[in-house]
Amino acid sequence: MGKIALITTLILQILLSTCFLAHAKEKKHVLYLNSYHYGYRWSDRLLQGILSIFDESEYKVDLQIEYMDAKKYNYEYISSRLLTLYREKFKDETFEAIIVSDNDALNFIQSYGEALFGDVPVVFCGINDISSVELTRKNITGVAETFDLISTIDVARRLHPEKRRMIFIGDQATAGGRAIKRQITGQLATYNKELLVEFWSHLTLEETLERIENLPEDTFLFFTPWYQTVQDKFYTTEEVMQAIYAHSSVPIYTAWEFLLGYGAIGGKLLSAFKHGQDGAKIALRILQGEPVETIPIVYESPSEYMFDYRVMQRLQVDMSLLPTSSKVINSPRAFYELSKELFWTIMVSFILLVIAFIFLGTTMISRRRIERKVIEQLSFQGTLMDTLPQLVSWKDTKGNYLGANRTFLEFFGIDDLEDMVGKTIKDVADNDAYVQWSANADTAVVSNRNAFLKTRRKIIQYNGTHSWLEVHKVPLRDQAGRVVGILTTAENVTKEHNLEKQLLQSQKLEAIGTLAGGIAHDFNNILTSIINSTELAIGDVPADSQTAKDLRRVLKAARRGAGVVKQILSFSRPSKGKFRATDIGMVVKEVLSLMDVSLPATISVKSKLDTPNMFVNADPSQIHQVILNLCTNAFHSLRDNGGQLEVQVNEEVIHEERAAVLNVTPGRYVSIKVGDNGPGINPEILDKIFDPFFTTKDITDGTGLGLSVVLGIVKGHHGGIEVQSDLGKGTVITVYLPQSEKPFAFADRNRMYSASGQLSILFVEDDEDQLNTTPRILTDMGHRVEAVRNPMTALEMVKRDPNWFDLIISDYDMPKMSGIELATALHYLPVIIVSGREDAVTAAATCDNIVAVLVKPYARNDLQKTISAVTIQARRHTDVELNNLLLNIGDLEQ
Repeated sequence: MGKIALITTLILQILLSTCFLAHAKEKKHVLYLNSYHYGYRWSDRLLQGILSIFDESEYKVDLQIEYMDAKKYNYEYISSRLLTLYREKFKDETFEAIIVSDNDALNFIQSYGEALFGDVPVVFCGINDISSVELTRKNITGVAETFDLISTIDVARRLHPEKRRMIFIGDQATAGGRAIKRQITGQLATYNKELLVEFWSHLTLEETLERIENLPEDTFLFFTPWYQTVQDKFYTTEEVMQAIYAHSSVPIYTAWEFLLGYGAIGGKLLSAFKHGQDGAKIALRILQGEPVETIPIVYESPSEYMFDYRVMQRLQVDMSLLPTSSKVINSPRAFYELSKELFWTIMVSFILLVIAFIFLGTTMISRRRIERKVIEQLSFQGTLMDTLPQLVSWKDTKGNYLGANRTFLEFFGIDDLEDMVGKTIKDVADNDAYVQWSANADTAVVSNRNAFLKTRRKIIQYNGTHSWLEVHKVPLRDQAGRVVGILTTAENVTKEHNLEKQLLQSQKLEAIGTLAGGIAHDFNNILTSIINSTELAIGDVPADSQTAKDLRRVLKAARRGAGVVKQILSFSRPSKGKFRATDIGMVVKEVLSLMDVSLPATISVKSKLDTPNMFVNADPSQIHQVILNLCTNAFHSLRDNGGQLEVQVNEEVIHEERAAVLNVTPGRYVSIKVGDNGPGINPEILDKIFDPFFTTKDITDGTGLGLSVVLGIVKGHHGGIEVQSDLGKGTVITVYLPQSEKPFAFADRNRMYSASGQLSILFVEDDEDQLNTTPRILTDMGHRVEAVRNPMTALEMVKRDPNWFDLIISDYDMPKMSGIELATALHYLPVIIVSGREDAVTAAATCDNIVAVLVKPYARNDLQKTISAVTIQARRHTDVELNNLLLNIGDLEQ
């Protein structure tokens, strides 16, 4: 067991070591050479900035820190000694990068860096007057310490407009001090405002303090980092500034953040911390492998406006003159600011007090909670009842009302619930039939304990309106199951009832239309036979005989019968079969001509129909109805006060975004705008105007179906509707219908044939009467005629002799094959289609060799005119054409 435990421990140690090594950061060795000493706040803050970047990097940076102490000791004195020290100290060490801060360290590394460390990359920071420094090393870059003296001077003169003299106090013993003076001199050379400048750089601290005590009032000081040794004691730059501040009555400004808080008002200050961060970021780029020569020197140092509140208060400086976004230190806390300990003490005490208060109030709240819940529940039930669209009421077993909801009261015209409590249905409704039924139903519910569900009853409201209610009555029971009352709910289904009636009416009309269409086809065949036979008989008797007169009366009656057939077809519901290319402008003109005779003189009509050939694929009668309904609505809005009715027809292109709004497909449309300058439509009802049975007119003026029918027709034509209305200004309703090409016209086809006198005609008709009459009429006209009943027989005859026939006259509806299919098979021959259906015109447009459509019933003159209008060209088929024709006919027969 001991060996197993030892092995397990070793394995765990190996695994832990592996995990540690897997997650350990790569180590980098960096030298940081500081010109000064630890405790100098500028270089200390630089180091803090450097460490903040290295600590968050992907490397574990081993930072070797060396202080040259050039503030306390002369650079020439210590540089040779440090060379000897570093040569021995770092002879066995290798660095990936070197960071130097301030001018003395830069001078040292440029003089001895190659001898000590070879070509290790160098990053400098805190370097004053970088333009005067000759960078002799190739692999060196960094961040220059550039302070903004001019901005600080401008702030000082804004805060102290009476100051005309500036004195610089600083250090000339170190390289950094001398570089700062050169920077000051360079920036002052660009300052073009009146200002007397003086430098105090070779005085002792005692001499400086003595002079400061006697400065005139028009002076302010600019302090740069300065160390002093007085009586063998070393004074930091902060201590020197504090001594100057204590003896001075004039403001002191500076450019370094670390000096703020020791007597300076402030200025635009450099941040040593951010300066060090910028230098460390460059060093990281080098550690990551980026070549030094590709990293440019950063000449702009991070700085911001900072000021000391206590010093400004002492010198009575107006803080409102400070630049925007200035940072102020040592500002007093507001009276409501508390320490963290006191804040949490108060918060804990307050929480405990609240808990105690809640605990003490729980008993009182619990007592009222039940009361409140009951009241809220009753209120909720009352609100729920009043918001229900159904009529809700409840009675006792004797039929006396105990309560009702708001919908019930409004329906029966009752102002207050108290007015109906205790009353019966006789006191509420005036409709005797409904009262009798309701009373009997209540008695049945109580006695039989059964419910009445979905019982539809007609009732006359208090205002005389006829309505339909779908009533439910159920017994109300107590906890013991005894019936204690009746609950009645009713839904106003007047609209639904009217819609059902409208649907039934539409179904009747559709049935009549279907029946009419079937009757018309057969009846037209009969009338055609009667007309043709009569015309043949008239030709066989003397024109002045009584028989001829009787036959002419028969012919007249037959033609009147054709008119009756057309009237019967008017009951037929419009369908796609009646869609054809329709000129909207012509339809609009027809509607306006109809309305013009009925409009009063107070209403003027303006139309704009300038655009020609506005064709859409539509049922003309339906479009006529759409425009008539819209114009009628506009007339109703204008008839009281008069005004103007305007109709426009335009061509528009609807793109995708607008098409989505109109619920249509993008493309070219014909727009029909019907507008008026009447009272307009109330915005509250604008979204209801297309609802079936919705109307604002008197019951004698309309049913509320006009616009709903318009919408249905437009949607059936794949169009859209847009309504624009302003109260007091009028209404414009625009209908968009997809634009189509010009209508098909047989006369416009390629004239493939020319008239040649006597024709050889193949007549195809399944009606036996017409087979006996029409060929005789054609023969009397001087044509050669072959009449067949079966279209397949016609194909066989053409197959035997394709050159024999000049013209085919075929019925549209035939068994086995329609006239259109026959014409398609005989595509080398001209074809006239005869039919009792109007949709044959549209169907014939798909076949190029159909040269005319003759609508039944037709007379001799109609047939003769049609044949005469057809131009027939002598056909001379090539062998290839004949073979193709015969091949097509053979395929059809199979």
